[in-house]
Amino acid sequence: MRHEFIAYAIAFREPIVTAERAWAVRHGAWLRLEDDAGLVGFGEVAPREPLDAPGALEAALERGPYRDAAFDLADLDLRAQRFGRPLAYLLADAPRRQVAVNALLVASEADALAAEAAKAVEQGFRTVKLKVAAAPPDVDIARVRAVRERVGEGVAIRLDGNASWDEATALRVLRAVEHCDIEYVEDPVAGDLRAVCRQCNVPVAADVHTLEDGWRVIRERGADMLVLKPMAMGGLLPSHELAVAAIDAGIGVVVTSILETAVGVAGALHLAASLPGPERAHGLATVALLEEAPVEGLDPPHQGAIALPKGPRLGVRLRERAP
Repeated sequence: MRHEFIAYAIAFREPIVTAERAWAVRHGAWLRLEDDAGLVGFGEVAPREPLDAPGALEAALERGPYRDAAFDLADLDLRAQRFGRPLAYLLADAPRRQVAVNALLVASEADALAAEAAKAVEQGFRTVKLKVAAAPPDVDIARVRAVRERVGEGVAIRLDGNASWDEATALRVLRAVEHCDIEYVEDPVAGDLRAVCRQCNVPVAADVHTLEDGWRVIRERGADMLVLKPMAMGGLLPSHELAVAAIDAGIGVVVTSILETAVGVAGALHLAASLPGPERAHGLATVALLEEAPVEGLDPPHQGAIALPKGPRLGVRLRERAP
């Protein structure tokens, strides 16, 4: 096997603001893995931590779950090509041909956010997600209420607090918006999410950062939902095992991107398509947030869903660059 990493830095069309930080540029690297027969598989290293420090990307390329995930994905790409089927068929006998996805809303002001939500619904999305906890509680309450009023019933609303509220603030906001029929709130606080689960009528989701955290949530029934980012957790195979165990335990699973390019997102899409249980919207409609599209083969969302790439492989490749 021969491999090379190709570093990239791609600006977001608009900064992605969370309670933790503001993302202006996505740094990462693509992995190109070639076997002795000349087949090429692709993977991606896209750490969820900042890469501002010198050598941070190089360190991620040398070891850890991001490197493991890149090789896992590229190897599965090669295996799918030899198998002659789309990658999802390595994970399930009858994967879905398309995956429902949520729209990630990025506006900070209530009226603009509501307008953004209405546009997403017009485009066919039936689930929207908005970041909270970066603004004062009253502002977040107004933002959530404005979105529900604008989109009406029948559209699911998800919140993501990035573990940045304290318990009192989380309960204040969630109790004020629970009448808005929130599908779930992701990581409202750091630590034990069950303290929030027991005191409000909004389901709670855990965005687990490691496989160990995911298995702990299953053992302890620590959340109603599990949010998985396979390209941050060692790859599709270990994430698939964890996801199936969660579903078998009665915990819902949502697969999301880490705001990477279409290589990692395509891998996460194949994983989402392979999962058993009820269909859910997954957090994979994020490629268009980037200014450039240097990867081809992944269709944009249509009517709130993304089709699996066609062909016997992962289904995406780097665009040829002019000499």
